[in-house]
Amino acid sequence: MRAISYAAASEPVRPEELTGLDFHRDLADRYLAIEGLEARWIPIHREGLRPDKETALRLHHLLSLTRAVEESLDSAFRAGHIPGTAFFGRGNEASSVGSAACLRDEEWLVPMHRNCGAHLAKGHPPYSIMAHFFGRADGPSQGRDGNFHVGYRPKRITQLISHIGTMVPIAAGVAWSAKVRRNGQAVLTHIGDGGTSTGDFHEAMNFAAVQKLPLVVVIDNNQYAYKTPPSDQYACPTLALRAPGYGMPGFLIDGTDVLVVREVVSQALDRARRGGGPALIESVSMRLSGHSVYDRYADYADMEKLKLWERERDPVKRYDQFLVEYEVLTPEEIAASHARARAEAEAARDQALKCPFPDPGKVADGVFAE
Repeated sequence: MRAISYAAASEPVRPEELTGLDFHRDLADRYLAIEGLEARWIPIHREGLRPDKETALRLHHLLSLTRAVEESLDSAFRAGHIPGTAFFGRGNEASSVGSAACLRDEEWLVPMHRNCGAHLAKGHPPYSIMAHFFGRADGPSQGRDGNFHVGYRPKRITQLISHIGTMVPIAAGVAWSAKVRRNGQAVLTHIGDGGTSTGDFHEAMNFAAVQKLPLVVVIDNNQYAYKTPPSDQYACPTLALRAPGYGMPGFLIDGTDVLVVREVVSQALDRARRGGGPALIESVSMRLSGHSVYDRYADYADMEKLKLWERERDPVKRYDQFLVEYEVLTPEEIAASHARARAEAEAARDQALKCPFPDPGKVADGVFAE
Protein backbone atom coordinates (compact mmCIF):
# COMPACT_ATOMS: atom_id res chain seq x y z
CA MET A 1 0.00 0.00 0.00
CA ARG A 2 1.35 3.42 -0.92
CA ALA A 3 0.15 6.04 1.54
CA ILE A 4 0.52 9.01 -0.78
CA SER A 5 1.31 9.60 -4.43
CA TYR A 6 4.96 10.59 -3.92
CA ALA A 7 5.88 7.37 -2.06
CA ALA A 8 8.21 6.54 -4.95
CA ALA A 9 10.67 9.01 -3.40
CA SER A 10 10.75 6.98 -0.19
CA GLU A 11 13.92 5.63 1.40
CA PRO A 12 14.45 2.18 2.96
CA VAL A 13 14.92 2.27 6.72
CA ARG A 14 18.12 0.95 8.25
CA PRO A 15 17.42 -0.97 11.49
CA GLU A 16 19.74 1.30 13.47
CA GLU A 17 17.59 4.29 12.50
CA LEU A 18 14.74 2.93 14.60
CA THR A 19 16.89 2.64 17.71
CA GLY A 20 16.32 5.63 19.92
CA LEU A 21 13.73 7.30 17.72
CA ASP A 22 13.16 10.95 18.58
CA PHE A 23 9.57 11.58 17.55
CA HIS A 24 9.96 15.35 17.55
CA ARG A 25 13.04 15.32 15.34
CA ASP A 26 12.56 12.21 13.20
CA LEU A 27 8.97 12.93 12.14
CA ALA A 28 9.51 16.60 11.32
CA ASP A 29 9.47 16.17 7.53
CA ARG A 30 8.72 12.49 6.93
CA TYR A 31 6.77 9.52 8.22
CA LEU A 32 7.33 5.78 8.43
CA ALA A 33 5.45 3.27 6.27
CA ILE A 34 5.74 -0.45 7.00
CA GLU A 35 4.58 -3.17 4.61
CA GLY A 36 5.50 -6.72 5.54
CA LEU A 37 9.19 -6.81 6.42
CA GLU A 38 9.97 -3.59 4.58
CA ALA A 39 9.94 -0.18 6.27
CA ARG A 40 10.44 3.05 4.36
CA TRP A 41 10.67 6.73 5.22
CA ILE A 42 8.15 8.74 3.19
CA PRO A 43 9.15 12.40 2.66
CA ILE A 44 6.46 14.98 3.30
CA HIS A 45 6.05 17.56 0.52
CA ARG A 46 3.94 20.27 2.10
CA GLU A 47 2.83 21.79 -1.18
CA GLY A 48 1.28 18.46 -2.16
CA LEU A 49 -0.82 18.50 1.01
CA ARG A 50 -2.14 22.02 0.38
CA PRO A 51 -5.97 21.88 0.63
CA ASP A 52 -8.42 23.97 -1.35
CA LYS A 53 -9.81 26.97 0.50
CA GLU A 54 -13.14 25.37 1.41
CA THR A 55 -11.43 22.32 2.91
CA ALA A 56 -8.86 24.51 4.64
CA LEU A 57 -11.58 26.57 6.30
CA ARG A 58 -13.51 23.48 7.41
CA LEU A 59 -10.44 21.85 8.96
CA HIS A 60 -9.44 25.10 10.63
CA HIS A 61 -12.88 25.61 12.11
CA LEU A 62 -12.92 22.05 13.46
CA LEU A 63 -9.46 22.36 15.01
CA SER A 64 -10.30 25.70 16.58
CA LEU A 65 -13.73 24.52 17.72
CA THR A 66 -12.20 21.45 19.37
CA ARG A 67 -9.83 23.65 21.37
CA ALA A 68 -12.62 26.10 22.21
CA VAL A 69 -15.10 23.41 23.32
CA GLU A 70 -12.56 21.79 25.62
CA GLU A 71 -11.47 25.13 27.07
CA SER A 72 -15.13 26.03 27.71
CA LEU A 73 -15.68 22.67 29.40
CA ASP A 74 -12.54 23.11 31.48
CA SER A 75 -13.71 26.49 32.77
CA ALA A 76 -17.20 25.05 33.39
CA PHE A 77 -15.65 22.24 35.44
CA ARG A 78 -13.72 24.70 37.57
CA ALA A 79 -16.95 26.65 38.08
CA GLY A 80 -18.60 23.52 39.47
CA HIS A 81 -20.89 22.66 36.55
CA ILE A 82 -19.37 19.23 35.77
CA PRO A 83 -19.64 16.41 38.31
CA GLY A 84 -16.79 13.98 38.88
CA THR A 85 -13.72 14.66 36.77
CA ALA A 86 -12.95 15.58 33.17
CA PHE A 87 -10.48 14.37 30.52
CA PHE A 88 -9.37 16.53 27.63
CA GLY A 89 -7.19 16.06 24.54
CA ARG A 90 -5.20 19.27 24.24
CA GLY A 91 -2.39 18.51 21.79
CA ASN A 92 -4.38 15.76 20.10
CA GLU A 93 -6.70 17.95 18.03
CA ALA A 94 -5.03 17.28 14.66
CA SER A 95 -5.14 13.49 15.03
CA SER A 96 -8.82 13.57 15.99
CA VAL A 97 -9.98 16.06 13.36
CA GLY A 98 -7.71 14.93 10.54
CA SER A 99 -8.77 11.30 10.85
CA ALA A 100 -12.52 11.60 11.44
CA ALA A 101 -12.85 14.21 8.68
CA CYS A 102 -12.02 11.39 6.24
CA LEU A 103 -15.08 9.33 7.19
CA ARG A 104 -18.25 9.33 5.14
CA ASP A 105 -21.55 10.19 6.80
CA GLU A 106 -22.72 6.57 6.74
CA GLU A 107 -19.52 5.19 8.29
CA TRP A 108 -18.94 4.51 11.98
CA LEU A 109 -16.51 6.24 14.32
CA VAL A 110 -15.41 4.47 17.51
CA PRO A 111 -13.62 7.20 19.51
CA MET A 112 -12.06 7.40 22.97
CA HIS A 113 -12.05 10.07 25.66
CA ARG A 114 -9.48 12.40 24.06
CA ASN A 115 -11.21 12.58 20.68
CA CYS A 116 -13.45 15.62 21.03
CA GLY A 117 -12.27 16.71 17.59
CA ALA A 118 -13.35 13.41 16.07
CA HIS A 119 -16.84 13.85 17.55
CA LEU A 120 -17.08 17.35 16.08
CA ALA A 121 -15.66 16.34 12.69
CA LYS A 122 -18.22 13.53 12.45
CA GLY A 123 -21.02 15.98 13.21
CA HIS A 124 -21.71 15.68 16.95
CA PRO A 125 -23.15 19.12 17.90
CA PRO A 126 -21.23 21.05 20.60
CA TYR A 127 -24.50 21.63 22.50
CA SER A 128 -25.08 17.88 22.78
CA ILE A 129 -21.53 17.36 24.09
CA MET A 130 -21.92 20.16 26.62
CA ALA A 131 -25.30 18.93 27.83
CA HIS A 132 -23.83 15.48 28.35
CA PHE A 133 -20.92 16.82 30.40
CA PHE A 134 -23.33 18.86 32.53
CA GLY A 135 -25.60 15.85 33.15
CA ARG A 136 -28.59 17.51 31.51
CA ALA A 137 -31.69 16.00 29.95
CA ASP A 138 -30.68 16.90 26.38
CA GLY A 139 -27.41 14.98 26.53
CA PRO A 140 -27.18 11.69 24.61
CA SER A 141 -27.32 9.70 27.87
CA GLN A 142 -29.93 12.05 29.38
CA GLY A 143 -27.84 12.56 32.49
CA ARG A 144 -26.97 8.90 33.08
CA ASP A 145 -23.28 9.31 32.32
CA GLY A 146 -20.74 12.07 31.85
CA ASN A 147 -17.41 13.16 30.40
CA PHE A 148 -16.66 11.60 27.00
CA HIS A 149 -18.51 8.42 27.93
CA VAL A 150 -20.76 9.38 25.09
CA GLY A 151 -21.81 8.37 21.61
CA TYR A 152 -24.07 10.04 19.08
CA ARG A 153 -26.05 7.59 17.00
CA PRO A 154 -27.51 10.14 14.55
CA LYS A 155 -23.94 10.57 13.25
CA ARG A 156 -22.87 6.95 13.81
CA ILE A 157 -20.53 7.55 16.75
CA THR A 158 -20.35 4.74 19.30
CA GLN A 159 -20.20 5.48 23.00
CA LEU A 160 -17.00 5.06 25.01
CA ILE A 161 -16.22 2.25 27.44
CA SER A 162 -13.74 3.14 30.21
CA HIS A 163 -11.74 -0.02 29.55
CA ILE A 164 -10.28 1.50 26.39
CA GLY A 165 -8.90 -1.69 24.88
CA THR A 166 -12.43 -3.06 24.74
CA MET A 167 -13.35 -0.47 22.11
CA VAL A 168 -11.17 -2.08 19.43
CA PRO A 169 -13.10 -5.40 19.44
CA ILE A 170 -16.29 -3.33 19.16
CA ALA A 171 -14.85 -1.50 16.17
CA ALA A 172 -13.82 -4.84 14.66
CA GLY A 173 -17.37 -6.09 15.11
CA VAL A 174 -18.78 -3.06 13.34
CA ALA A 175 -16.24 -3.53 10.54
CA TRP A 176 -17.18 -7.22 10.30
CA SER A 177 -20.79 -6.18 9.84
CA ALA A 178 -19.76 -3.82 7.03
CA LYS A 179 -17.83 -6.61 5.33
CA VAL A 180 -20.72 -9.09 5.60
CA ARG A 181 -23.13 -6.48 4.24
CA ARG A 182 -20.72 -5.60 1.40
CA ASN A 183 -21.66 -1.96 1.71
CA GLY A 184 -18.20 -0.57 0.88
CA GLN A 185 -17.91 1.14 4.25
CA ALA A 186 -14.91 1.37 6.56
CA VAL A 187 -14.68 1.90 10.32
CA LEU A 188 -12.30 4.20 12.20
CA THR A 189 -11.27 3.77 15.83
CA HIS A 190 -8.80 5.45 18.17
CA ILE A 191 -6.90 4.01 21.12
CA GLY A 192 -4.17 5.38 23.37
CA ASP A 193 -0.64 4.04 23.58
CA GLY A 194 -1.40 2.52 26.98
CA GLY A 195 -4.51 0.76 25.69
CA THR A 196 -2.44 -1.16 23.13
CA SER A 197 -1.00 -3.26 25.97
CA THR A 198 -4.35 -4.85 26.75
CA GLY A 199 -5.33 -8.33 25.61
CA ASP A 200 -8.53 -7.07 24.00
CA PHE A 201 -6.51 -4.87 21.65
CA HIS A 202 -4.28 -7.72 20.44
CA GLU A 203 -7.18 -10.11 19.94
CA ALA A 204 -9.10 -7.54 17.92
CA MET A 205 -6.11 -6.68 15.72
CA ASN A 206 -5.45 -10.35 15.01
CA PHE A 207 -9.11 -10.99 14.19
CA ALA A 208 -9.31 -7.91 11.94
CA ALA A 209 -6.24 -9.00 10.00
CA VAL A 210 -7.34 -12.61 9.58
CA GLN A 211 -10.80 -11.55 8.40
CA LYS A 212 -9.44 -8.63 6.30
CA LEU A 213 -11.89 -6.28 7.95
CA PRO A 214 -12.35 -2.69 6.69
CA LEU A 215 -10.91 -1.21 9.89
CA VAL A 216 -8.42 1.60 10.46
CA VAL A 217 -6.94 1.81 13.96
CA VAL A 218 -5.28 5.06 15.03
CA ILE A 219 -3.05 4.87 18.10
CA ASP A 220 -3.01 8.31 19.70
CA ASN A 221 0.45 8.04 21.24
CA ASN A 222 0.62 11.11 23.46
CA GLN A 223 3.75 9.71 25.13
CA TYR A 224 2.15 9.00 28.50
CA ALA A 225 -0.24 6.26 29.61
CA TYR A 226 -1.50 8.21 32.61
CA LYS A 227 1.92 8.57 34.30
CA THR A 228 3.75 5.81 32.41
CA PRO A 229 6.19 6.82 29.61
CA PRO A 230 6.65 4.66 26.48
CA SER A 231 9.90 3.13 27.76
CA ASP A 232 7.95 1.44 30.56
CA GLN A 233 5.06 0.35 28.33
CA TYR A 234 6.61 -1.50 25.38
CA ALA A 235 10.04 -2.61 24.15
CA CYS A 236 9.68 -1.95 20.42
CA PRO A 237 10.94 1.41 19.07
CA THR A 238 7.51 2.27 17.74
CA LEU A 239 4.07 0.68 18.09
CA ALA A 240 3.71 0.80 14.31
CA LEU A 241 6.18 -2.09 14.16
CA ARG A 242 3.50 -4.36 15.60
CA ALA A 243 1.56 -4.07 12.35
CA PRO A 244 3.54 -6.66 10.32
CA GLY A 245 3.15 -9.12 13.18
CA TYR A 246 -0.62 -8.81 12.84
CA GLY A 247 -0.36 -8.97 9.05
CA MET A 248 -1.33 -5.42 8.10
CA PRO A 249 0.45 -2.23 6.98
CA GLY A 250 1.62 0.16 9.67
CA PHE A 251 2.43 3.87 9.76
CA LEU A 252 4.21 6.17 12.17
CA ILE A 253 3.19 9.80 11.69
CA ASP A 254 3.38 13.16 13.42
CA GLY A 255 -0.12 13.47 14.86
CA THR A 256 0.17 17.22 15.33
CA ASP A 257 0.06 17.85 11.56
CA VAL A 258 -3.60 17.71 10.54
CA LEU A 259 -2.80 17.46 6.82
CA VAL A 260 -0.43 14.50 7.20
CA VAL A 261 -2.98 12.75 9.42
CA ARG A 262 -5.71 13.43 6.87
CA GLU A 263 -3.62 12.11 3.98
CA VAL A 264 -2.46 8.89 5.59
CA VAL A 265 -5.83 8.03 7.18
CA SER A 266 -7.66 8.82 3.94
CA GLN A 267 -5.49 6.39 1.99
CA ALA A 268 -5.89 3.70 4.67
CA LEU A 269 -9.68 4.10 4.66
CA ASP A 270 -9.81 3.92 0.87
CA ARG A 271 -7.78 0.73 0.95
CA ALA A 272 -10.09 -0.75 3.58
CA ARG A 273 -13.20 0.13 1.56
CA ARG A 274 -11.75 -1.67 -1.46
CA GLY A 275 -11.30 -4.87 0.54
CA GLY A 276 -7.60 -4.44 1.32
CA GLY A 277 -8.06 -5.07 5.03
CA PRO A 278 -7.10 -3.17 8.17
CA ALA A 279 -4.26 -0.75 8.86
CA LEU A 280 -2.52 0.44 12.02
CA ILE A 281 -1.50 4.10 12.28
CA GLU A 282 0.55 5.38 15.21
CA SER A 283 -0.14 9.09 15.49
CA VAL A 284 2.36 10.76 17.83
CA SER A 285 1.53 13.90 19.75
CA MET A 286 2.19 15.24 23.25
CA ARG A 287 -0.45 15.41 25.96
CA LEU A 288 -0.32 19.10 26.81
CA SER A 289 -2.29 18.74 30.02
CA GLY A 290 -2.73 16.22 32.80
CA HIS A 291 -4.38 12.83 32.49
CA SER A 292 -7.46 14.48 33.98
CA VAL A 293 -8.14 17.88 35.50
CA TYR A 294 -7.00 16.53 38.88
CA ASP A 295 -3.65 15.24 37.62
CA ARG A 296 -0.51 17.04 38.80
CA TYR A 297 1.26 16.67 35.46
CA ALA A 298 4.46 18.45 36.51
CA ASP A 299 5.11 15.78 39.16
CA TYR A 300 6.14 13.20 36.58
CA ALA A 301 6.21 14.69 33.07
CA ASP A 302 9.35 15.97 31.34
CA MET A 303 8.28 19.61 31.32
CA GLU A 304 11.10 20.76 29.04
CA LYS A 305 10.02 18.21 26.46
CA LEU A 306 6.40 19.26 26.89
CA LYS A 307 7.27 22.92 26.40
CA LEU A 308 9.19 22.06 23.22
CA TRP A 309 6.17 20.26 21.75
CA GLU A 310 3.81 23.01 22.88
CA ARG A 311 6.02 25.68 21.35
CA GLU A 312 6.71 23.94 18.02
CA ARG A 313 3.99 21.31 17.56
CA ASP A 314 0.80 22.83 18.93
CA PRO A 315 -1.67 21.45 16.32
CA VAL A 316 -3.80 24.61 16.11
CA LYS A 317 -0.92 27.08 15.86
CA ARG A 318 0.92 24.81 13.45
CA TYR A 319 -2.02 24.74 11.04
CA ASP A 320 -2.41 28.50 11.35
CA GLN A 321 1.22 28.92 10.29
CA PHE A 322 0.88 26.52 7.35
CA LEU A 323 -2.19 28.31 5.99
CA VAL A 324 -0.44 31.67 6.07
CA GLU A 325 2.89 30.40 4.73
CA TYR A 326 1.25 28.66 1.76
CA GLU A 327 -1.19 31.54 1.21
CA VAL A 328 -4.28 29.40 1.63
CA LEU A 329 -5.93 31.78 4.11
CA THR A 330 -5.12 35.28 5.26
CA PRO A 331 -4.36 36.12 8.91
CA GLU A 332 -7.68 37.95 9.01
CA GLU A 333 -9.59 34.87 7.83
CA ILE A 334 -7.80 32.76 10.41
CA ALA A 335 -8.62 35.21 13.21
CA ALA A 336 -12.26 35.24 12.13
CA SER A 337 -12.37 31.44 12.17
CA HIS A 338 -11.00 31.37 15.72
CA ALA A 339 -13.52 33.97 16.83
CA ARG A 340 -16.40 32.01 15.27
CA ALA A 341 -15.27 28.81 17.00
CA ARG A 342 -15.06 30.50 20.40
CA ALA A 343 -18.47 32.07 19.96
CA GLU A 344 -19.99 28.72 18.91
CA ALA A 345 -18.47 26.92 21.90
CA GLU A 346 -19.56 29.58 24.37
CA ALA A 347 -23.09 29.69 22.95
CA ALA A 348 -23.34 25.89 23.24
CA ARG A 349 -22.11 26.04 26.84
CA ASP A 350 -24.57 28.77 27.82
CA GLN A 351 -27.45 26.95 26.15
CA ALA A 352 -26.54 23.64 27.80
CA LEU A 353 -26.38 25.24 31.24
CA LYS A 354 -29.99 26.35 30.77
CA CYS A 355 -31.11 22.82 29.92
CA PRO A 356 -33.03 21.11 32.78
CA PHE A 357 -31.69 18.17 34.70
CA PRO A 358 -33.40 14.84 33.94
CA ASP A 359 -36.41 13.66 35.94
CA PRO A 360 -35.08 11.19 38.58
CA GLY A 361 -38.32 9.23 38.28
CA LYS A 362 -37.36 8.27 34.71
CA VAL A 363 -33.90 6.95 35.53
CA ALA A 364 -34.83 3.39 34.52
CA ASP A 365 -36.44 4.43 31.21
CA GLY A 366 -34.64 2.96 28.23
CA VAL A 367 -32.46 0.73 30.41
CA PHE A 368 -34.48 -2.47 30.26
CA ALA A 369 -36.12 -3.98 27.19
CA GLU A 370 -39.78 -4.92 27.53
